[in-house]
Amino acid sequence: MCTGTETISLEASAEASGGTPFHGFLLAAPKSGEGKTTVAVALMRALKNRGLKVQAFKCGPDYIDPGFHTAATGQPSCNLDTWMMGKNGVRKLWASLCHEADCGIAEGAMGLFDSIKPGDAAGSAADCARALHLPVILVFNARGMAWSVAALADGFKRKAEAMGLRIAGFIANNAGSARHKQILAQALEKEGLPPLLGALPRNKAFALPERQLGLVPQEEACLSEEWLNALAKSAEDNIDIDRLLSLTQGLRPKAKPEATTAAPGLRRMGIAKDKAFCFYYRENEAVLRQQGWELVPFSPLKDKALPKNLNAIYLGGGYPEVFAEELSENTAMRAAIRDFAKKGGEIYAECGGYMYLCTSLEVPQTSPDGSLVCKSWPMCDVISATARMGQRLRSLGYREASFLASPPFGLGIEVMRGHEFHWSDIELHKDYPPLYTASSASSTAKQCGVAFGNVRAGYVHLYFQSLADAAGNDQDDFNDISARVPLRQESKARKGQVILLNGPSSAGKTTLGKAMQQKLLEQYGIHSLLLSVDHLLMATDCTESTVLSCLDETGLPVIETFHAAIQAAARAGAFVIADHVLGENTAWINDLYSRLEGIKMLPVQVACDNEELQRREYARSDRRSDWPHALRQAEEIHVHLPGEIVVNTTKTKPADCACIVLDALSLPL
Repeated sequence: MCTGTETISLEASAEASGGTPFHGFLLAAPKSGEGKTTVAVALMRALKNRGLKVQAFKCGPDYIDPGFHTAATGQPSCNLDTWMMGKNGVRKLWASLCHEADCGIAEGAMGLFDSIKPGDAAGSAADCARALHLPVILVFNARGMAWSVAALADGFKRKAEAMGLRIAGFIANNAGSARHKQILAQALEKEGLPPLLGALPRNKAFALPERQLGLVPQEEACLSEEWLNALAKSAEDNIDIDRLLSLTQGLRPKAKPEATTAAPGLRRMGIAKDKAFCFYYRENEAVLRQQGWELVPFSPLKDKALPKNLNAIYLGGGYPEVFAEELSENTAMRAAIRDFAKKGGEIYAECGGYMYLCTSLEVPQTSPDGSLVCKSWPMCDVISATARMGQRLRSLGYREASFLASPPFGLGIEVMRGHEFHWSDIELHKDYPPLYTASSASSTAKQCGVAFGNVRAGYVHLYFQSLADAAGNDQDDFNDISARVPLRQESKARKGQVILLNGPSSAGKTTLGKAMQQKLLEQYGIHSLLLSVDHLLMATDCTESTVLSCLDETGLPVIETFHAAIQAAARAGAFVIADHVLGENTAWINDLYSRLEGIKMLPVQVACDNEELQRREYARSDRRSDWPHALRQAEEIHVHLPGEIVVNTTKTKPADCACIVLDALSLPL
């Protein structure tokens, strides 16, 4: 079985590529509740305390965890979601925020592979990692687990490799003792699995508070600096952070310059920001600013009047039911919002904001005798309706909204994507026109929300860009091949690109390369060059079959010659598939990266389990078999390269492996 150990530092490689060291990874878990947010906050603060600039992200539509990230790093955290934003939207946001950071950390949501629906990876943490070519660190709850961790790890590793992902290591949470940590580490090591990078011990002081929609937001939890630093110290004491960084080093993202347009005359928008209303996508606010809006925060809980000279109000989601009494008692603010609506002011409200605009909000409470009663609190009465908090989840999932009325704030986008998550429902007392039709992955579209006058309100938390705006044609920025014309017709008009197949002898690199050539030609009309270092060796008078032996015997610059061929072809516009074992020598890595500076390159680790690798090696007919040489390459010399994906050829057909690689380029197969 191929191992996940690192042997050579890529520091020089990163510098040769024109950037200082950058580290990026996805922190995920088998399922919700494993403690990944605690581990994420611990690592983020520990790295910040080391003097690194950390940029945090949350995969999926979660609003709460980014608040904890922001507290830990001192930098605003953003959402990444391939379903709402498209893959290019994810890449664009990652690059724009990480190009000046030292470390980019994306925290997954739910389990690593949980997505919009079975068979469709969109919306999953794994899809974000694949779009960004990030290694994965898997966090798991170790309570009550010992040798069984190997089965868990092996299953996730194999599933990850089937998507072209690399799991770089594991972090245990809730470890019982130093001996428990040792057992977990040994279980992974004996099975040749990626390493245990650390184990946070059980500590109730580090538990984050929860309620019905997940964790209690940072706006209420108010994590202190002392708490954050204590958590960071626990990470330093119990996680091998240096090894984690060495396993996740990559190339610094390059942000593309944004096209600037003249903003319209500045308009003022009041945006509710307090403990009751705290659910906003950071990118929505960026979009509004780009549209010429000045965002003016105000608190429906504390302020007695709206900010002056407002043209619009934005009421986001949150927890109005938790603060219903305070919201209701602030009669001045309720009257101000009602008056603003009557005078034709524009209001857009989502979920909690929608509830706040209703006539009343009913919240279940426990009476002194233990029975459950509903307390009704007057709200803004902008919408004639009753909002009721329930005892169970009413709606959860992604939504695609097609507007029936004009979109809010003049955005001019007819279809937006978003997410819905609430325990309440709303009984309308008037027949209001609907705002949009909303559809999910498992249901037909239905009319939702309300739209009358200048008031817009609905349950869906919308992402304020259309998928086309966010993702373009969703072609990977890695390449230019969306035109789908043969290479011979366009080789002089575009830069080439390189797919580097890097892995042990007999892992199937040449077979995979041929399968990729066929896919590229049949489905895209793209001619590609398959260059193999083995073919170059055959052209020499060397009697040995390995690169190192040939170098010793002939003294020829075989590696430099091979790299020069790749460089010349790529710079001439060719799509090059290179079959190479690059990890034999650090200098080889630096030589290839320096030659390909400015050329797009996707490294692919071609892996194979040892039993199958041995069978293939002994079955070779093109040269004499050398099993010790193949085994050494598989277990000792592989270096994880920046932006690498993994393809395991043990049981997967070459054509399917080719699809995994091409999917990393976002080619619609």
